[in-house]
Amino acid sequence: MKHFTKLTALLIMAVLPFTIAAQNPTVVLEYMKVTQESEGTYLQVEQAWKKIHQKRIEEGLSAGWQLWRKVHAGYNDPYQYITVNWYENYAQSFKPAPEGFFEAFMNGEDSEILNQTSASRVLAHVEVSHQIAQAENSGNPNLIVVNRMQVKPNNGSDYVKMELEVFKKLHEEGIRRGLRSHWGIWSNWPYDKDQAAYVTVDGYTDAAQLTAENQDYAAEVLPGMNMDELSEKILKLRKMESAEIWELVDAVFPE
Repeated sequence: MKHFTKLTALLIMAVLPFTIAAQNPTVVLEYMKVTQESEGTYLQVEQAWKKIHQKRIEEGLSAGWQLWRKVHAGYNDPYQYITVNWYENYAQSFKPAPEGFFEAFMNGEDSEILNQTSASRVLAHVEVSHQIAQAENSGNPNLIVVNRMQVKPNNGSDYVKMELEVFKKLHEEGIRRGLRSHWGIWSNWPYDKDQAAYVTVDGYTDAAQLTAENQDYAAEVLPGMNMDELSEKILKLRKMESAEIWELVDAVFPE
């Protein structure tokens, strides 16, 4: 009975972060691989799909759509573009479109372009991510740095707590000082065995803000905290797997 209780507690701890995050905004990211020859056509295709996403928002099927370009990506990279479909919560992402919804778009002026979808890109990977928290932001970013974090399953709760108690406070101060425009932490679920379970997103209005010299205000925001001990704790809780810069190409959200 004792072992069963312990196992039950571990299972609850494992699903709790996702259960909480799934009530918050969810995004479905589609990573697109294009060739040098097909890139122009692909961007035309996405403009046609933008109209579909606008209609999906009007029908209550989604909460927004974005197209991002991975900065510094070559044509041999796994992907160059990312579309992000926003939902109010995870449940909304399962809401089916009404009958005849997509067929209506295949009979108009965009039908020829939409028919080129498969030829213009390869859908390399799909990822589902759930927002855990974000800072008090100052605006919508045009550049984001996507940081993928490897965290051991039994460290998930401690890792999230550290992000909220340390980095959320630091980045809110950075936003107040005009050094960035956004910060958020997300949980990926479901995920593959080699996929990062958590993602943090740093947002900037432009390249000047992205490359601005950071000010050292940690001692002011976190008074009395031993920075050496904090650094050691951070290294134990997570490992940054990758960091990518994405540039916003287009977006549509409710008015």
